[in-house]
Amino acid sequence: MTAKNSLSVFHQWLLSDPDRKGSAFAIVLHQDIPASSESLIREITSHLNEYDDQSDGNWLAATPELVDEIAQDPSHRRMLGLEEHQNPPSSGHPRTLAALGQRGHVVLRSPANGNINLANTFHVGLGNPHLLPEYCHVTLNAKLMDQKCVAHLIGDVFLEWLHSELRKCAVSDVR
Repeated sequence: MTAKNSLSVFHQWLLSDPDRKGSAFAIVLHQDIPASSESLIREITSHLNEYDDQSDGNWLAATPELVDEIAQDPSHRRMLGLEEHQNPPSSGHPRTLAALGQRGHVVLRSPANGNINLANTFHVGLGNPHLLPEYCHVTLNAKLMDQKCVAHLIGDVFLEWLHSELRKCAVSDVR
């Protein structure tokens, strides 16, 4: 299943069962330079929709364009449980990003002006490790890799992490 960037896919994603047996994790991309990550977000989402058996193909590609559409529409904000008053468009929509991330099964880009602080989030750094947050689970220098491999690598590492015993033990210790 290919990831699409449309409001109809957003609506389907909202209607999917958030309490299915799979987890409601999000993937947040951090980049050392502001760059378009829309195609990478779509490729990771497509990969997860194909290979994450527990998600039933319900990963959402929260591209900056889609996030902007959602943030600017009061009815879409309400569907995410956001109040009527929203951050101005220039702020990068941190509340909208956080609401999407909390719902889970979403791939999104961290806002340039800060971080999305959520539980159950897998952080991916792209670029120079010295210019990226130290809490990234994995950091890749995409310039040194074949671009066709980056999305698959991120998706596969995420799935390995998701199902790892170490992560499961850490979660059970917190409860």
